[in-house]
Amino acid sequence: MTANVTKLEENKVRLDVEVPPDAVRKGVEAKVRELGRQVRVPGFRPGKAPRRVIENRLGRDYIMMEALQEALPSWYSEAVVETDLRPIDRPEINFDDPLSEESGFKFSATVEVRPQAKLGDYKGVEVPKREVEVSDEEVDAQLEELRGQFATLAAVEDRPAAEGDFAIIDFAGENMTTGEPLEGGQAEDYMLEIGRGELLEDFENNVVGMKPDERKRFGVTFPADYAEASLQGQSVLFNVHLKEIKERDLPELDDEFVQEASEFETLDELRAAIREQLEQAAEQRVSGEFRARVLDVVASNAEVEVPDVMAHEKAHEMVESFERSVRAQGMDPQQYYQLAGSNHHEFEQRVRPEAEDTVKKELVLDAVAVAENITADDEAVMHEIGHLAEESDRAPEEIAETMKANGTYSLLQEEISRQKALDFLAENATPVEMPEEDASDEGMEAGGETPGAEEEPEGGEAAVEATVEAGTADDDQKEKE
Repeated sequence: MTANVTKLEENKVRLDVEVPPDAVRKGVEAKVRELGRQVRVPGFRPGKAPRRVIENRLGRDYIMMEALQEALPSWYSEAVVETDLRPIDRPEINFDDPLSEESGFKFSATVEVRPQAKLGDYKGVEVPKREVEVSDEEVDAQLEELRGQFATLAAVEDRPAAEGDFAIIDFAGENMTTGEPLEGGQAEDYMLEIGRGELLEDFENNVVGMKPDERKRFGVTFPADYAEASLQGQSVLFNVHLKEIKERDLPELDDEFVQEASEFETLDELRAAIREQLEQAAEQRVSGEFRARVLDVVASNAEVEVPDVMAHEKAHEMVESFERSVRAQGMDPQQYYQLAGSNHHEFEQRVRPEAEDTVKKELVLDAVAVAENITADDEAVMHEIGHLAEESDRAPEEIAETMKANGTYSLLQEEISRQKALDFLAENATPVEMPEEDASDEGMEAGGETPGAEEEPEGGEAAVEATVEAGTADDDQKEKE
């Protein structure tokens, strides 16, 4: 097969394709065999009738048209992969002559492809960057969290319940108007951590001040936006029996505790390790924020018109990804939309501006990669495919061949090139001092697990997502058509 590309106006190209006689013959014979299994021919078992008999029964023109409809999508997909095009819409197919097993077949496909961004200033742009700072308070908070993991609960008898206590309670609710028991509103020996927000705020506030073995009766009104629709705005009367109060008994923060709770010997060693881990996490956040700001600036300096079809497809991908995460949490997306008072279409419209911004930045990164001759070599691609192979029972080389056949190999190369282009932009940007108001708004958050408390996962490069289909080579392209 040979394919040539001619650029047209408005991001369109014409793809002229010549299919050799052997490929045409192969497609026609495959269709004849398929029809032979489907058509009953007197005197022959299914699939055993000669081709001339099948042609006499169905007509040669009919067979040729069926073969063309079957083979044309795969021929188009093969030509797209061969010419490394990035179609963004359905092609308009044209041909003058019918299939010929002697001379082959010619057709043209006019299709819209990704537009090219016109870059503005993209090297040396000035971008605010926060300083990496870890306060003593953040380190202390991590130490306190570790102490909390080793805390025990001790009974309290000489004071009433307070925020932060654990209250062991029995409770039963009833409708304040009808007096009917509240379905699901009863529990015995329920351990309530007061102030954590497990139950309604008014309920927990009424438990504060109660003493061991005290009983109390109080009303609570459920919020109008409560998750359970039947309880929204309802007033409920609760009977509560506080049976016991417990409080955290924290271990002393000393070397002995450190040796029990971590791999370190002294409190100073643990404190230093926590600070180092917080600084590393802070550096990663600051670096991520800086890269995002650099891309924002470079994208704002560029000129690119985002095609409607690309924005629509990206918005659809984002919603599909969101719905998969909802399912992973055990909720049906339709149930979520019902609770949120929305639907799939409205949600897709809501994320449309973000989708357009994402597509624009992808196109800008593509343009940077072209301008700076940034590419993803096979070694980098195979590194990522190696991660995919670890999650399957297939060899990396086998996955790579499948991806090359269905076009996803080039998509993976594209994603890696974009990451490298973003690396280039960040490395060549000029960091400037962050305006004070912005720095205070984006305050640093302490996070991460305590060093030494357990094995740390191995670090790695940012993952590049790719879809690997295990089916036939042209399955993905057929779906797009």
